[in-house]
Amino acid sequence: MRRKVIYLAMGVGIIAVIGTMRGYGNSLAKQKGYLGSEIIFYRESVSADSEGHTETIMQPAAKTKEETDDLSDAATPLPTNEPEKKEYEKIKSDGTIKVYSDTATIVLDDAAYELYSYVNNAASRYANAVNKLTKTLDSSVKVYDLVVPTSVGIVFPDNKVKKLNSSSQKEALENIEHKLSGREIFVPLYDKLMRHRTEYIYFRTDHHWTSLGAYYAYEAFCEAKNITSNQLSAYTVKKSENFIGTFYQETKQDKNLRADTLETLYPLGEKISMEYTTTDGRVISAPIIADADRFRTGTKYNIYIAGDNPYTVIKNEEITDGSSCVVVKESYGNVFVPFLADHYQTIYVIDYRYWEGKLVDFVKKNKTREVILINNISMTRNSYLIGKLMTCLN
Repeated sequence: MRRKVIYLAMGVGIIAVIGTMRGYGNSLAKQKGYLGSEIIFYRESVSADSEGHTETIMQPAAKTKEETDDLSDAATPLPTNEPEKKEYEKIKSDGTIKVYSDTATIVLDDAAYELYSYVNNAASRYANAVNKLTKTLDSSVKVYDLVVPTSVGIVFPDNKVKKLNSSSQKEALENIEHKLSGREIFVPLYDKLMRHRTEYIYFRTDHHWTSLGAYYAYEAFCEAKNITSNQLSAYTVKKSENFIGTFYQETKQDKNLRADTLETLYPLGEKISMEYTTTDGRVISAPIIADADRFRTGTKYNIYIAGDNPYTVIKNEEITDGSSCVVVKESYGNVFVPFLADHYQTIYVIDYRYWEGKLVDFVKKNKTREVILINNISMTRNSYLIGKLMTCLN
């Protein structure tokens, strides 16, 4: 009898704990990140570092049953970020981490970062979507896959990384590559960006990378394609001051953030034209890169290929070899596409979040032999966007 009472008490206790965790997780599930609802959520705790600073540290929150089901086939969680053994230039900070838990955003010194957590089930779905595409396309069509690390995985100070409890983007990218069939050409970006991590390759107040960061990805793409990239010194650079991006709003206009400068690299070609189709079907002509000084402070990133539109066509009249490619992208691809304009007669740009066609049919109809997929790594853990990509690709 006494044993039954003990078991009953234990059962009631377990149910109470599960109920509390589920309620907490459900409240967090209403929060939004930059790419939609997040799969991994965070709670706050406070710790003093070795230098005596008190810091708020982001740690994984308890998962709801729905989250547990979604991650049921997840591999052993990736270890937290640590300084790489490879000899990259070190970045150090004496500042204190400030947390904005409702958006999983942090501020350190004069810059903001969005935290990243690897989700194996979501990464598998992303890889499966790409694998299905390459299996369906004719074998003569080359598929390049670029998954772009975000700023927290590249330029965050080494001596503060352990405070984040954030997944290693290097290992996440390796896992994603291993899930691919091998028919794709996975363009390695982590090492390339890490070798330039002390340069201005990510914005401080915005979740995107800069034109210079995209240039290094373009270099990596050209290496994978076995063509010669344009030298950095060959580009015309135009600057526009006082860009304040998404992080500024997501951190409640944190006073420590320092406004960004757009330092844009312009294509070498002088006869490049662009037309884009809006969500309501209008076709509009626009420059491949607009004048940033004509844009409001918070919208300057929209100068690249006129922002996010369902469908865009770019033509270079100086190239007459019939070369073409299809770029399937989200907003990280906007600043990358202009570099391609010097290498193709025609570039078709599809934003899978808004385009309503089928990529396989499009490739066959336009007889293009190259598909370039470009997403930032945070997308590969977002179930909604992966679903949109799967619908577009297949």
